[in-house]
Amino acid sequence: MTDDSWPAQEPRRAPHGMIASVNPLASAAGLRILRNGGNAVDAAIAAGAVLTVVEPLSGQLGGDAFMLIAGARPGSLTAINGSGAAPLASRLERFAGGIPESGWLAATVPGIVDAWRVALDRHGSLPPAALFEDAIGYAEHGFPVTARLARNLREFLSIARAHPATMAVFAPDGRPPAEGTVLRQPDLARTLRSLVQGLDAFYHGPIAAAIVQASAQGGGLFSARDLAEHRTDILQPISTTYRGWTVLEQPPVSQGVILLVALNILETSRLPDEPAARVHQQVEAHKLALDERLRRVGDPRASQLNLQDVLSKKRAHALAARIDRGRAAPLPLQTAGHADTTYLCVVDANRTVVSYIHSLYAGGGNGVVADGTGILLNNRMRCFNLETDSPNQLAPGKRPMHTLNSWMLLRGDTPVVVGGTPGSFWQVQTNLQLISNLVDHGMSAQAAVDAPRWTMGAPTSWSDSALSLEGRFGEAAAARLRGWGHTARLLGSWQAGGAAQLIQLDGSMLIGAGDPRPGTSSVLGY
Repeated sequence: MTDDSWPAQEPRRAPHGMIASVNPLASAAGLRILRNGGNAVDAAIAAGAVLTVVEPLSGQLGGDAFMLIAGARPGSLTAINGSGAAPLASRLERFAGGIPESGWLAATVPGIVDAWRVALDRHGSLPPAALFEDAIGYAEHGFPVTARLARNLREFLSIARAHPATMAVFAPDGRPPAEGTVLRQPDLARTLRSLVQGLDAFYHGPIAAAIVQASAQGGGLFSARDLAEHRTDILQPISTTYRGWTVLEQPPVSQGVILLVALNILETSRLPDEPAARVHQQVEAHKLALDERLRRVGDPRASQLNLQDVLSKKRAHALAARIDRGRAAPLPLQTAGHADTTYLCVVDANRTVVSYIHSLYAGGGNGVVADGTGILLNNRMRCFNLETDSPNQLAPGKRPMHTLNSWMLLRGDTPVVVGGTPGSFWQVQTNLQLISNLVDHGMSAQAAVDAPRWTMGAPTSWSDSALSLEGRFGEAAAARLRGWGHTARLLGSWQAGGAAQLIQLDGSMLIGAGDPRPGTSSVLGY
């Protein structure tokens, strides 16, 4: 995607309900639920279940999920944090050589299935049998592999080769499936069928036993207690105001706090119109917000956290004073990787709004399928560190800080825009630009998604502060940023990555925006 003449996206409008996701099969499943009387939570979970099948490296049953839900009643806001903890046997001495990128020692307890259970218990209107029908069908009978999934599976093979059960699912003849071929996952279909009888079955009984047995055989640390004691957090969203708008985000352990701190910093002054100066100000605000997260934020279950101070406007003014308008600041260091996540949003006829995101984390998770289940596990342990003075130090039963975040923009108590994107650490960078495009520049939802985008570092890394700019910014902007000390390079016109999805609530009409960058975004309404 390097062509400056990439066609402008026509806004998608519908009066009743709408879903936006990165995969047409997932969007179609969600739309079917909406048209058959289900609500936005039902539709989000139906689409999310399909995504675990058709976008398996971006999020599967062995991963985590987060949801923001705004009910039809003003003020009815819920944040569901479906993130899992380190196994109780995760002693620091087991990780003296570092936290591995793959294998069983890289996995935390999966949280996605219990997040679905909690969301359905509190807000759902249809049973899992109705919601999982499409996912089970695609797992059992197969689905056509997209070009993007084919590329990702080829990269994944370097990890999968060490695990026969994984190869049996994703490369049964020793090669990953090519674009357009059909990928079937019968073990995953059986697992999804068993969950239809009760989502608790993931954490108790044969499924849990299979995960624990596979962990033991692979040198992992999972126990039956780790799964049985897993709990989903039901929280209030965290929020700030930005130039008269209310911005909702996921509370810790989500990294959504970075977005809110960065917005607070940007709000202390007018955002420049000149592209290079605007990018510099956004990047420097993000760096300061990231530093706040690294130094101050960890699992609230395991450490004290004064979020009121972190999100205060007074603190934002103190941080903003550290920005040098003519010089780039350095960044902390962190190991790089490749991020895999998927995002969707839904609005129903009653104007219940859902912002949903799930993930395995990096490179297709830990690379291990629990034999006989079809379940691909995460490598979220990589989000811990081993530093004794860090609030995010690895500990038994502790949850790592999480890249997953999703947001909503409100006027008063009323949601006006819901959105998000995959991209690991790039998520907050992209979301910062999306919200600024909407608020500072008054862009429509699709224009905000289409606008030229920057990213900093690697998607799972703070290893450097190198900027990548979509080519539409132009060489003059890149040169000016280099003059201020940024390592700035130009990409193709549409190559910044991400797969943002937005839905705008405009009176009686819903307006959807899908990101053209992944080539598969699908916004459907009725």
